[in-house]
Amino acid sequence: MRPPERGRTRPCAPGRIRGLVVLLAAVLLGTAALPGRAAAVDGPPASDAYSRPSVRAMTWNVCGEAGGSTPGTGAYCPDRNEPQAKAAAVGEAVRARDLNAVMLQEVCSGPFLSGLNSGSGGPSQLDRIAAELGPEWSFRWAEVWRPATAAFPQGSSYCRAGLTGTLSVAIGVKGRIDWQRTRTMPVPVDAGQSRTQALCVGAAGWESHLCTAHVANFDAAARQGRMTQAEADGLYADQIGVIEEMAAGLPSVVVGGDFNTRLRAKLQPLYDTLYECDERSYFPGDTAAEPTHFSPATESTDPATGAITDSRYSTARLDYLFSSEAFTGCDSWTEKADRADYTPAAQPSCSTVATPPVCTPTGTSDHAPVHGSTQGGPGLDWRMNGTASGGSLGLTGTPSPGASWSSGHGGALELDGVSGTVTAPGPVVDTRRSFTVSAWAKADPEAGISAVLAQDGTVISGVMLWYNAPDRTWRFGMPRADGPDWNVDQVISRTQAVPGVWTRLTGVHDAVAGTITLYVDGAPAGTVAHTATWAANGPFVVGRDLVKGRANAFWDGQVRGVEAYDYPMTAAQALSHSRTLTAPTVKAALPSTAGAGCQALGGYGTVSSRTPTLTVHVAHPDPSKQVWAEFGLWDNTDPAQPQPVALGTPGSVSGKVVGRGTVSLTAPTLIDGHSYGWRARTADGTTSSAISSNCHFRVAAP
Repeated sequence: MRPPERGRTRPCAPGRIRGLVVLLAAVLLGTAALPGRAAAVDGPPASDAYSRPSVRAMTWNVCGEAGGSTPGTGAYCPDRNEPQAKAAAVGEAVRARDLNAVMLQEVCSGPFLSGLNSGSGGPSQLDRIAAELGPEWSFRWAEVWRPATAAFPQGSSYCRAGLTGTLSVAIGVKGRIDWQRTRTMPVPVDAGQSRTQALCVGAAGWESHLCTAHVANFDAAARQGRMTQAEADGLYADQIGVIEEMAAGLPSVVVGGDFNTRLRAKLQPLYDTLYECDERSYFPGDTAAEPTHFSPATESTDPATGAITDSRYSTARLDYLFSSEAFTGCDSWTEKADRADYTPAAQPSCSTVATPPVCTPTGTSDHAPVHGSTQGGPGLDWRMNGTASGGSLGLTGTPSPGASWSSGHGGALELDGVSGTVTAPGPVVDTRRSFTVSAWAKADPEAGISAVLAQDGTVISGVMLWYNAPDRTWRFGMPRADGPDWNVDQVISRTQAVPGVWTRLTGVHDAVAGTITLYVDGAPAGTVAHTATWAANGPFVVGRDLVKGRANAFWDGQVRGVEAYDYPMTAAQALSHSRTLTAPTVKAALPSTAGAGCQALGGYGTVSSRTPTLTVHVAHPDPSKQVWAEFGLWDNTDPAQPQPVALGTPGSVSGKVVGRGTVSLTAPTLIDGHSYGWRARTADGTTSSAISSNCHFRVAAP
């Protein structure tokens, strides 16, 4: 098989069928034929989403020193020249939504530019934001140039009104950024709009890349007769084309920014290839396609007093988040945008004559931040092989008397059916919204009614997964209210449970559909309606549930691999999660000075060794099974004619791990200055996974 290049697997509109299936030979590049291997798919399919880290991103036009300077003008920017206020607002949003990525527009970035700024130097807005978020975060930025004016015929990119730095778009991640690419937008310098750059970054250990831009819209120029509408539409389409092209070259990407249009048709190229986070609701009462921009409906002030005479606002949806992965949730945090009533009746002291105006805003920008989370790894991920810890929530469970660790099934939690539990310090899922819980369980033959896991309310658990001994069925249930009566919507498995046998149980709550579903070893066991939702905010417990305010149904047997996700798995995902090997994740080529050896074609990281170590994370749906990776490597110095690098057999195979873990392979001696591509798949000796997306690095040995 020759090394495939150029392009990636993307979702298709309108059916959102992600990953056009391209059948490949069951051999990785540079690997001898292995009999009995299943055909592989190029690129992880959508059913593998749970195996990749989730991106929790926000895009926000913070209006920096841009925007109107007084409430009586359009696009008024509150705290226009208060960089610390902007930094505090970004920090508050990040902490409140537990974000790990931010994309900012109209932000002042970079060092003080001596001679081009009327300020006295000091930290920029972005410097202050970085300090607000802490040392775990890293940032990159790209300049934005304003059109020339009579005062500044050369145009400008520096921040005005005493602020330090350069007008920019910027990206920050909770991690180490090790790759960056920019493209200048195709906007004429004399078109009357700012000329921006599209910025993409990659972070060490991240599966996804991030891209942002502030797109210029020329509809006003067309209305004013300075160009035709066709010319305006063409300039806009050219900019969206740049974003689309940059995103298409990345194996997994989140794209966000101020795209300056409310018309979906103008963004259709992105909708055709990516998911947009706010095009749907995620729970009852959630509103899709919320506005993101608020400006005074009229620019009306009393010329004598400076009083604002109109309190109305016009709204528009201008800011968007797109991703190659599906989203688990999205929101336009409209409360963060200024919508204050500045009329004398509401604010008697507010006057635009005063300098600065004595007015109190309700938000930090004329834009609202838009934040969303991609489908990804579990919030709770307790392997139960000697510890109850893991997952993005960072929760560690506490064992009680009656709980012990067993060597069974690659390591497991043994519970005595009397008092044994493991308890998280707080809730893990929001029972009002969609979620998935899953665990491997083995009931002892003598077990009675036993709960694998639950999350407590005050009187009854809000979610319960249990073994019903009288009829030997698995059950997944959610009560309709937090009360003493047994008023539980429950799914009952169609086939009998078998005590003494390890079984993968997966319970799914789809709040939008109003259903709960149980999967047993990946097969659907049934679906029932559940529409009466309420918040069970008590602890998450492995090994019992709560009924009539009392601990109930202690688990008698073993439990392994307890997980919780903040989205409802599809049937394909539940099947893959229980039975299918997933493509390797968290790929790197080491030692690396930039890029971690996993970038799109042309975006090479640098490896400082002629014999680099290729590493990936592999996982098996059964935690007791051995699993490893098989690698392929090629010389991509001439992308038009990639040349296989022979790894040999078993030289293409990594070491083995039980259940899951990081594995590696040391490449043969490579050529200094050459560029290479590589990829891998997961194997267990019987089956193999889809092939990972391609990774690239350049050798620059000392």
